[in-house]
Amino acid sequence: MTREEILAELKRLGPWFHRIDLGGGIFTKTESVMGEPIDHPLGPWQTIQKLLPPDLSGKTLLDVGCNAGFYAFEAKRRGAKRVLGVDGQRQHVRQGLFVRNVLGLDVEFRRLNVYELNARTVGQFDITLALGLLYHLKHPILALENLYQVTKELLIIETAIMPPERTPESFAHPLGEKEMLLHSLAFVENPTHAKEQVFNWFLPGVESLKALLRSTGFSEVEVVEAKNERAIVVCRKTKPAIDDVDAPKHFVEELKLEQGPHECAPSSELIFQLRVENIGMALWSANGDDVTGKGAVFLGSHLLKDTEDEVDWDYGRARLPSDLGPGSATQLEIKLPAPQTPGKYIVEFDMVAEHVTWFEDHGSGTLRHELIVKT
Repeated sequence: MTREEILAELKRLGPWFHRIDLGGGIFTKTESVMGEPIDHPLGPWQTIQKLLPPDLSGKTLLDVGCNAGFYAFEAKRRGAKRVLGVDGQRQHVRQGLFVRNVLGLDVEFRRLNVYELNARTVGQFDITLALGLLYHLKHPILALENLYQVTKELLIIETAIMPPERTPESFAHPLGEKEMLLHSLAFVENPTHAKEQVFNWFLPGVESLKALLRSTGFSEVEVVEAKNERAIVVCRKTKPAIDDVDAPKHFVEELKLEQGPHECAPSSELIFQLRVENIGMALWSANGDDVTGKGAVFLGSHLLKDTEDEVDWDYGRARLPSDLGPGSATQLEIKLPAPQTPGKYIVEFDMVAEHVTWFEDHGSGTLRHELIVKT
């Protein structure tokens, strides 16, 4: 592209929030959009770049809420094997694609919001960036759980926080039978005429932000900077999910019945074929603890009458052929004995982690199948 063509496209795609050097003395941004410094996001980058390995060779990186892609391009310049920038606003994706064409850097861009992120839609990345994002989210816990799911090793968050001088201290308070620790989180009331895409929804206090990230599942949460009502937080996954006491809340399955009888004779053998997919955040271990077997994940089943009365809670199980990671699926066959008494029944399938939990107890769905035992 000629200089004139680049300048014309910059004007067409404006306004620009990220100032990116396109070479030849041309920058994407020449004036402030919302009162931020003209060189934004150079300020946050001075800290964030120190948190990344200087050489990203072999690493994959996901930039969530990437805007025009400043951080994504910087990661590619440092040798990242794969870089994906996602943003919910089409204008930002267009800007990123234009910069990619000018710079000739292999950075992927997709229009996705944080609520659409999971291992199936984008895969998993060694490093995830969520910079200037959290306070714009109406559903922050859902977003953090999605960020956890797509992150293999390291998540870096930069966010606005409650004004420290007006943030109440955390305190213990009895809720039910237990003393619980309460942290401050401010809800922002937005003007009705503003665009929802730029709303500020919640401003966490620093302790609240740390607690949210720990509750999501990150084993290490470190605030590396907190100043000017902004914070930068590094979150690491350093423990296998199966060893984490909080792992059960990340056990989520999707079950699909591929084959199985709707009618049968009393006491006959029933054979069901199911597709089982791990859509949660925890690794499903096929064998669990080497000594006790605790944590081994099975396809389990319950037998109920059509009135919902329980006949056999632990009706039968099928073992995983191997460990099943987030986003992976397998086919399982489970053999069950038909009830001896004719009537209408429900066979309910659920996954179970041995001596830990049935998945349904932590919010996952089950698969129910009607069965008629004929006389």
